[in-house]
Amino acid sequence: MSISLIVIIGVILFLCSTIQGIVGFAFNIFAIPLLIWSGLGLSESISITAIPIFFQSATSTYKFRSHVLWKEVTVATIFRYMGIPIGIYFLTLISMYDKSSIKQIVGIAILFVVFSQVYLKIEPKEKVSSFWTFIAFFTSGLTLGLVSMGGPPAVLWVMAHKWKAITTRAFLSALFFFASPLQIVLLYYSFGDSLLNYFLIGLAFAPLVVVGTLWGVKLGEFLDREKLKKIIIFLLVITSLVSILSPYL
Repeated sequence: MSISLIVIIGVILFLCSTIQGIVGFAFNIFAIPLLIWSGLGLSESISITAIPIFFQSATSTYKFRSHVLWKEVTVATIFRYMGIPIGIYFLTLISMYDKSSIKQIVGIAILFVVFSQVYLKIEPKEKVSSFWTFIAFFTSGLTLGLVSMGGPPAVLWVMAHKWKAITTRAFLSALFFFASPLQIVLLYYSFGDSLLNYFLIGLAFAPLVVVGTLWGVKLGEFLDREKLKKIIIFLLVITSLVSILSPYL
């Protein structure tokens, strides 16, 4: 791997972690397609982000540990664990596709994310049924394993609760933290040593991702988050459309 590509990877991870810190989402939604555009494969891109996300979520979980609803996180994690291996299996299948097809698959996934964030309005309740809890987190695990974008189903489930903002952040941080080790182990089991260098690159950039996230949180205190979210959603739509149309451009 060339020095220039490593620098590009570092810039992508830092920018995406800063966006994550500002608006609270979108790290992998931006990072995965940008890494693919830089010339990497889907499994390679996911491997690079997996370890930084582990450290990022570990930092947040420790910070909000007194606000974590551990019972709910445990149930959600069990359901996610059911979906992650299936997602990884499908990842091994689509990884054999050409890069243009993979870009299209990722682009469609991003459009789904944008749709769920913008158009699905959920009325908060005191408690969500066990059926919808299973559907939400099984789907979250499936999409995490497939394209490393397991956040949207989990976020929608959280939005259905009358929780404080800090409770929501604590829950999601712990949820992502507990999923990361299984994702990393299954990626290595499924793809072997071919991903080892990409894990190491992700590990090397993990401190940069944590710094970018913390800087983004501070920066977000001085910016209009709602306007930023609209701009980011617009950029996500453009990113997804370019990915989908890339074979024809």
